[in-house]
Amino acid sequence: MIKMKTISLLLLVLVSNTFLLFSQEAKRNSVWPIGFQPVVKFHFLNQFEIDTVENYLKPVAPGCAILNAGCAISDFDGKLLLFGNGYILYDSNGYGINNGVYINCPKGNVLADYYGGVSLFAQSSIILPKKGNRYYVFSTGMSDSVANNYLNHSWSEFDVLSYCLVDMDSNNGQGKVIEKNRILSEHQHYVNCAMSAVKHSNGKDWWLVKADCLQNRYQEFLVKEDTIMGPYYQNISTVGDFCTFPSQLYFSDDGTKMASSIYGDILNGPTSPFYYYNRVDLYDFDRCDGSISYKQHYIVPYDTSTYANFDFKHGICFSPNGNLLYMINNYSIYQIDLQDTAVHNALFIHGIDTLLAYFPRYDLAACAPDGKMYIGNWNGTRKYMSYIDKPNIKGLGCDFVAQGVWQPYTNLLSPPNMPNYGLGADSSIVCWPLSSSEIGAVRSEMLVVYPNPAFTSLTIELTSYKNRVVPLEMFSMVGELVLKTEIQSQTNVQINISSFPKGVYVIRCGGASEKVVVE
Repeated sequence: MIKMKTISLLLLVLVSNTFLLFSQEAKRNSVWPIGFQPVVKFHFLNQFEIDTVENYLKPVAPGCAILNAGCAISDFDGKLLLFGNGYILYDSNGYGINNGVYINCPKGNVLADYYGGVSLFAQSSIILPKKGNRYYVFSTGMSDSVANNYLNHSWSEFDVLSYCLVDMDSNNGQGKVIEKNRILSEHQHYVNCAMSAVKHSNGKDWWLVKADCLQNRYQEFLVKEDTIMGPYYQNISTVGDFCTFPSQLYFSDDGTKMASSIYGDILNGPTSPFYYYNRVDLYDFDRCDGSISYKQHYIVPYDTSTYANFDFKHGICFSPNGNLLYMINNYSIYQIDLQDTAVHNALFIHGIDTLLAYFPRYDLAACAPDGKMYIGNWNGTRKYMSYIDKPNIKGLGCDFVAQGVWQPYTNLLSPPNMPNYGLGADSSIVCWPLSSSEIGAVRSEMLVVYPNPAFTSLTIELTSYKNRVVPLEMFSMVGELVLKTEIQSQTNVQINISSFPKGVYVIRCGGASEKVVVE
């Protein structure tokens, strides 16, 4: 009885500590820096509040903290820790982080200088926790040669994916960029900046997903505490007809769905092809192995006659429960029912929220910790922001609130690009190996794997289990199951690995595991 009570108490402590950890992680989404001159903070931890970033006017060459394509993260107490505007990183008080100017510039500063140190492109940067008080900041940018093409209106694309590493304990606790402009991919042909991230099933690592539209694929990196693995490529067979410049990737709160607005369709018109922008694609996402599976695409009405600027898409956003998807266009907002497979099931929710002459156009949207969906402004010409009060409700009951947020400080733009930091481990699936520390942790002389390194074939011997059949599994280093078979104990089996990509794999059999290198 005493032993059972002790076990129960230990389980209670473990569950409590796990809940506390996830609650702390969720607080990282608690503050949104937004707007410009000054930047303000939307607080969501206890009740919705707005205040200013103290030193918003402190000069930080080459520009100021205008946040219409920003990224941000808070600490475990829900206090703003670090934010950026695409080319500059700031601490919670609005001071530039030491060595935090000209991030996202590994191949030159032409674009950063042209826009005054501010990125105007959605999802150009995102912050992911590393270990302790260190953080990765990933960014999509242009080399100088590509930027010159863009500025001369000859071709628009992004060609570099890079990151920097920030240590917030350095510089007497004020923070410092300790690694800067480290290139992950270059010589790319990204049409847009669309980039997002979601927690791995182990609840610790991250999948960073970057759209590579021209190649009809997604680039993925497994971001771990001690390393960044990849790129891995997910080719997409069902795609649109062309790539759109204003695009987003967005994950559902539980990480099992990904929406992408990178494609458009070409329709046959009476005289010439018509480029129809308002397409969005829905994918199933496997947090264990990072696999992306096309599920459905939807088409939202595209008004080309009512307004001076066509009513093309800007933002996409899942409802908190993942059943609905919202598309935010220049002048209108639509709701898509993801449980309905009809391509054209989008429901009109609302048009402009003021007189057309004063309307700045809608921009990106995001669901906040308070359950509401906040909708950004394309031009920062007003102190208002509209929102959807009940985004889980299907139909007009979702309750669009026109200009529902007002504050006296600043011109409001769009919410920052933030993943769901509070997403925990997925206990419903077995995802193995969970971490590099578990590889080879359970070894046995009964499991023999040779040669190692291997080139074309592997021999596996299992010398116990009294002549019975035992399951055998082989995993890639990102946890993808690449082989599943059975082996008769007290015998050996040969596995053809000639088609396997070079790399490190883990074989699990009979309760033991062995690491093998394929060359």
